[in-house]
Amino acid sequence: MAILSNPTSGRNARHGLLGKIARLLADHTGVRHYAEPSFQGLGDATRAALDDDTEIVVVNGGDGSVQAVLTALLRAPLDRLPVLAVLPGGTTNSTARNVGYGSKPVAALARLLAASASGVLPGRVERHPVVRAELPDGPQFAMMFGAGAVYDGIVFARSQLESHGVRGQLGGGVALATFLARVLTGRAATMFPPLTADVRLDGRALPPTRYFGILTSTMDRQFLGVRPYWGTGPGPLRFSAMRERPRHLARAILPALRGRPSPWLRPELGYLSHNLDEIDLRFDGGFTLDGELVAPTGRERRVVLTARRAAYFLRAVP
Repeated sequence: MAILSNPTSGRNARHGLLGKIARLLADHTGVRHYAEPSFQGLGDATRAALDDDTEIVVVNGGDGSVQAVLTALLRAPLDRLPVLAVLPGGTTNSTARNVGYGSKPVAALARLLAASASGVLPGRVERHPVVRAELPDGPQFAMMFGAGAVYDGIVFARSQLESHGVRGQLGGGVALATFLARVLTGRAATMFPPLTADVRLDGRALPPTRYFGILTSTMDRQFLGVRPYWGTGPGPLRFSAMRERPRHLARAILPALRGRPSPWLRPELGYLSHNLDEIDLRFDGGFTLDGELVAPTGRERRVVLTARRAAYFLRAVP
């Protein structure tokens, strides 16, 4: 077993989680613990753990930390992947809420350590598809991609809310409420400018239009337990988008956030949701992978999203 911690992640940095884990590990000197504040460092630590034939990799960090580990893991030429046990050591912890190993990280790690010493796997292993984003510097692997208002909402939350102590799920909720209020009052474009994008879904080009937001994930739940996917089909990628100036938003928004089909959630009204194998995007703005921001470049960029690879996550059994 190897433990990969990000000391700068929310619960590690602000709530003393890293210190509690260090004290727990004082009695387990044979367990390797890497504390890396950068994603490059987490990637290097992942590769070091793989070189030691580690069977369980514990990730103690936020969504971006898990993304760094997934990218290093799925870029490696491996015949057999280790199992990931994700602890909620970050701020938002959306990945941990979907595929994590319990909500109490210290108790979860103590259970893992005790079981590992006895040669037991404490829980069940779940195979879960992972988003692959083709980028100029190589593929990145993540659980969520967002552009348009998804990107701008994170920028708003970090620049305007976190400085006042409003973080995590609460900050995301305030950003979402701000966006919806501005859409309903016709003032969204002043803070969340529409995204010009050419979109191809499984090879089929959508009509040219502008979008308020585009969201893709292999997880059903996003922050605050929101389930913004109501599409059908067997594809592993959950895709939802809202076009500029959607109609009947007041009636459509609740089923959209709950992922429930509704007569108001129709493409001709400005709402799209599908389960897909490939999404090909050409757009002119920034984007996010698991909460990590990639700023606009001033020119059109292309991102191709697939989910042909999977990771294996250890889940606690109630």
